Amino acid sequence: MIYTLSVDSFNNTFSVKADGSRLTHHSGIKFQLFPFIANNNSDPVVDLSSLIGLYLGQIEGKKPIQISAEELIAKLKNDEDLEISLGADEIFDQVVRHMFFDRDGKIRPINLRMLSQIPCSETNESKLADYLVDVLGDSDILQKSIIEASEKVNKQSNALERFAAGKLEFEPSDRKSKHNYQRITNVVKANFEKDFEYILGARNRTRDYLIPLLEFYYFTYTAQAILQLNRFLDGNREKCIPLYFCLEWEKTSQNRRCFRDGWDMLQKAISRIFAHAITLEILNQTESGSEPVDYIKIQELINSAPGEDHRISEEIKVLTDCYRRAITDCPKMAELSRHQSPDGETAAEINFLFNSIRIQFENTLRNRPYSSYAQKFEVYCRKYLKRRGRSGMMLNISEETLIFLTKICIKDQEKMRLNDVFAEFEARGVFLDTHSKSEVMRYYEKLNLIEKKSDSGDAQYVKRIL
Repeated sequence: MIYTLSVDSFNNTFSVKADGSRLTHHSGIKFQLFPFIANNNSDPVVDLSSLIGLYLGQIEGKKPIQISAEELIAKLKNDEDLEISLGADEIFDQVVRHMFFDRDGKIRPINLRMLSQIPCSETNESKLADYLVDVLGDSDILQKSIIEASEKVNKQSNALERFAAGKLEFEPSDRKSKHNYQRITNVVKANFEKDFEYILGARNRTRDYLIPLLEFYYFTYTAQAILQLNRFLDGNREKCIPLYFCLEWEKTSQNRRCFRDGWDMLQKAISRIFAHAITLEILNQTESGSEPVDYIKIQELINSAPGEDHRISEEIKVLTDCYRRAITDCPKMAELSRHQSPDGETAAEINFLFNSIRIQFENTLRNRPYSSYAQKFEVYCRKYLKRRGRSGMMLNISEETLIFLTKICIKDQEKMRLNDVFAEFEARGVFLDTHSKSEVMRYYEKLNLIEKKSDSGDAQYVKRIL
């Protein structure tokens, strides 16, 4: 792949005036990073239950044809295999309504097929569903898990449930966006695919944990992607960046890693994500047909041949200068100058472009959409935050979340080494310091889940939670 940037593409994407003196910031045209909107009138999505049907449907490439209670009853009665005793019509109608629909006439998500029927009409929720489909796991692997789970549930269902599920119809889905969201990091992908299969493996787990699973991985993938972006060309797609949590009930202090390398670190990174979105949009103003690139991909291109570092930096410099000429209302940005970097010419130029974008957002009236974009995820993060006095907010693991994490890490194994449990937590983006690990162990002991062969972490086992 030869990386060549296009001024014409830049001018078109950013609606640059003919004299180059003004532009309009756009993101997600050639590079889809996050599903957020830089609009103060757009509410953050904090509850994923309303998009679960769309998410499942997008994985399978289909969308449901909505059905009412009356329509389902009519379909069931029109089936020649159904025989209703004389005078039992009204009772049959009541049973179907009560079993498959709630008081508002919405279908009850009692199995995967009916879960897929949940409608999702909000644009923000639809964008988030697309994002989760693209970044969390491979659709073919997830689709296989859905098919296997649906077949298993079908065998376990009663006759009426199987009969009703067979009347639900779907049609091919037509995804509105032509571009997929780009997966910045792969660190949670394999575990999400395994956890997804495990959660769908039993009806009660699907009912209790499918939405928490999606919510947790939405948080942990996005957090890891944001931290990875802040490493620019020095990022590593396969390496988890330590992000420290603490337990809801434990005492904390500012000397702990959960303070230094927890929410405080992540929040600062979140505040700059719109600058990354615009930077990557500019770095993808290539001729049509080119593959999307992120920082890590650009580093790979630099490493592919001698002289590429200088050539690519010169390509970027042209668009950086176009961008800076179009920003005429930010004296602070004009004061910024280029500096050499020990990491190379391209690293220095990307850093200069990023800081130009960041500084102009932070020092003009464009600060409002800049902050609004970041706020869409920051508000969602409150699910995993708790205020800790003078230490402020910290990433928090509640008892409920700890039980959930323990379940998905141990799965159907009879037991797992305690140290291996903590390693599984970290593979999912949850890091704990020594003090927090001791609190987790005491909690397991309280639930009688610890099996000791000695006081060594390698000789202590955590029994699976039934």
